[in-house]
Amino acid sequence: MLTDEKLAADINAAQWSHPIYQASSSDPEVKIIVHGEVVAQLRVPRHAAPALPKSEDSDAHLHIIDPERRYVHEMWHASRKKSDVIVAEGYSKNDLHGSGVGEGGERAYGGSAIAGLVRRRELSMGIRHALAMALPRTHLKLGPIWPATKQDDGAETTYRGTIPMGQLVTLAPKTNIGQLGLSPEGRAVAEALRDYGAYVVDASSDLTLYAEPSAEPDLTRLRQDLPKLRMLLRCVQNASREAVGGPGTRLAPSAPALRPPLPPAATFAPSGKPAAKSAKPAKSAATAPKGTARQ
Repeated sequence: MLTDEKLAADINAAQWSHPIYQASSSDPEVKIIVHGEVVAQLRVPRHAAPALPKSEDSDAHLHIIDPERRYVHEMWHASRKKSDVIVAEGYSKNDLHGSGVGEGGERAYGGSAIAGLVRRRELSMGIRHALAMALPRTHLKLGPIWPATKQDDGAETTYRGTIPMGQLVTLAPKTNIGQLGLSPEGRAVAEALRDYGAYVVDASSDLTLYAEPSAEPDLTRLRQDLPKLRMLLRCVQNASREAVGGPGTRLAPSAPALRPPLPPAATFAPSGKPAAKSAKPAKSAATAPKGTARQ
């Protein structure tokens, strides 16, 4: 099914992707409403907008990282109704220091929606993580496998293939990437597929990867390379929670653990002096090892 010649290969960025915005403490507070209930109130940049296209069938994903850079607030079918109101059909809050899987998220597979997204600078600097992949429902199989915990609504009547949600996909063993005639962007994706693989996390009309919207200008040559890579894809059968990526020697080292988040910054009373309740955290932050940064 992965090498089906009728199956086009693409990468979504300008449309059908996952825009992520970093909020600041000066951004306005916005209420997030799901099915008539206020589920969150958070800082949202004024220019933050859901993913295109603006159509009834759009997933309209929108993801906001809080000013402390600790959580990502994920939304599905999001729409800005007022300057201080966003209405969505799905909302999840994920800890950026968590694994991103097994704890909910606004994507069909049940995990974080931002996982596996290619960032623009990674196309030139290298991609050091697994990718997100989607396949048509005609190619998907009922019954999610790790790291997926869910599958699409209506899967019982629309999944007719052999590849389960959560499947790890990689390049065929011993692929000589240097002989494929790839562009720099194509090579970056090929090396990521070889070293880390891609997880099937969603359904789409084609075999699809995902990049942040700002990467759209840099994707022309990569799109031309993707058919070459599609023919070399294989499913990994021995990956699991206990053997992430499969057992044996890793082709690339695991990412280092994130440093623990810093204590909250001090809050200030109108006089300009730190408020008493924040004095202790402020001291801890001030005495943190030099060079420590919030992740």
